[in-house]
Amino acid sequence: MNENQQNDRKHETIDILVDPRHNAPAPQNTPPAQKRAPQSGTASPVHRSAPDPQGDAPSVQRPASAARHPAPAAQHSAQASPRIGPETPAAATRKVSAVSPSSEPVAPAMAVPIATPAAVPEKPKKSPREKGGILLEQGRIRSTLTRTLLYIAFVVVISAILSTIAIRWANDVFALVKDEVTTTISLPEDATISEVAGILKDSGIIQYPFVFRMYVGYRHRNDDPPLSFKAGEYELKSTLNYDQITNLIKFKSTRQIIKLTIPEGLNVNETIQLFLDNGIGTREGFVQAINEYPYEYAFMERLNQIQFAEGRSYRLEGYLFPDTYEFYTDSSEVAIVDKMLSAFEAHFEKAYYDRLDEIGMNLDQVVTIASMAQMEGRTENDFYAIAGVFNNRLKSATLRYLQSDATVQYAIQDHKEDLTAEDLSVASPYNTYVTQGLPPGPIANPGWAAIQAALYPEANDYYYFVSDIDGTTLFAKDLAEHQRNVAQVRANREKAAASQ
Repeated sequence: MNENQQNDRKHETIDILVDPRHNAPAPQNTPPAQKRAPQSGTASPVHRSAPDPQGDAPSVQRPASAARHPAPAAQHSAQASPRIGPETPAAATRKVSAVSPSSEPVAPAMAVPIATPAAVPEKPKKSPREKGGILLEQGRIRSTLTRTLLYIAFVVVISAILSTIAIRWANDVFALVKDEVTTTISLPEDATISEVAGILKDSGIIQYPFVFRMYVGYRHRNDDPPLSFKAGEYELKSTLNYDQITNLIKFKSTRQIIKLTIPEGLNVNETIQLFLDNGIGTREGFVQAINEYPYEYAFMERLNQIQFAEGRSYRLEGYLFPDTYEFYTDSSEVAIVDKMLSAFEAHFEKAYYDRLDEIGMNLDQVVTIASMAQMEGRTENDFYAIAGVFNNRLKSATLRYLQSDATVQYAIQDHKEDLTAEDLSVASPYNTYVTQGLPPGPIANPGWAAIQAALYPEANDYYYFVSDIDGTTLFAKDLAEHQRNVAQVRANREKAAASQ
């Protein structure tokens, strides 16, 4: 290459396309020719033409869009070729120019922007801790699900086992579906339930001897006398249920039955004496049955929750319900007491427990008032009015002494009508002339009418009463009126005594 050619090469205008990733800042004033960008998403390439043989500068072949809109000639002569620098757009063209020895101006290079694809946002990557937390939570879910399924399976299996056992036991107890087998058994003298159950199992009559012991023992737990089996030989079938088997082999009592009426108002001592007079039980047996035996009744649960006052005579005074009963002459004292307590339980229904809460009293307080009304009154109307008097005195700020003659009679264990001054001053927690409030417990076993009266006392304003010889009860609101009533009763008694 000669020197002239080298010089010509030095004066060429070279267009270099700069990678848009260089992030050149946008131009402040862009020439009009550079503002038009290709319409398509891909920039048209720029072609350089071969040098002119006459010595002119090489020309730049423009894209099709630029060719259709050539720049004016005056613009080329008046405006120098733009330099490529910081003012060029993102898809800019960097240009190096030199003065050509020829007088012909060099055609300006056109900046052709290159369209770049839109950046796709990357999904944020989870940290190892976040990934670990997700795995841990998934593990917990799987563990919980596994435990739940195991629990359900366990419940199903246990339920199936228990159901199977219950069905087999029920079939043995009630002989629902059993093959009929007839066999003869022999029972020894004084055989126990366990011995009888073993014999029945060995003979093929029953399948579960421990179920037989539990069932028969519970069914006959309160038998009087206790269940016993008669020695001998018996022909039994496997299709018999437990009750039928027991009825065939148990001892049949031939004891004497006695009908006995327990009057209303008897106290424990008088009730015990009534049984003794009829040849039933012993005093010591009755006292133990009344004070110690754990009877299972709803009212007993209430009674056991009460802290009894000191000096109480008997635990179950007031609860040996008066009625007419049939007893075996050889009945145990516990069986006799239990029968009377069962009658009390049958009368004292749930609604009466609600009533106790309404009036703010416990069961023993109500029965105590009922026993006093029973002993003081003569008629049912008297019971309600007298219960009202006791309630008025209990609420009074000044008349806290109930002053009931019946409580003094209980304290001295004597039902004499005319009480002396010495009687009225006897030192006893049951003497309501010297002790405020209610006595330590009931003073008799009241009837149902008196108990009803204590639960629903008459609302009156009486504070005194006295019984006349004809059975009527005279009530008074104050002491002066009461003294007049007492004088009238004494006059009537004197008159009756003089006429005899």
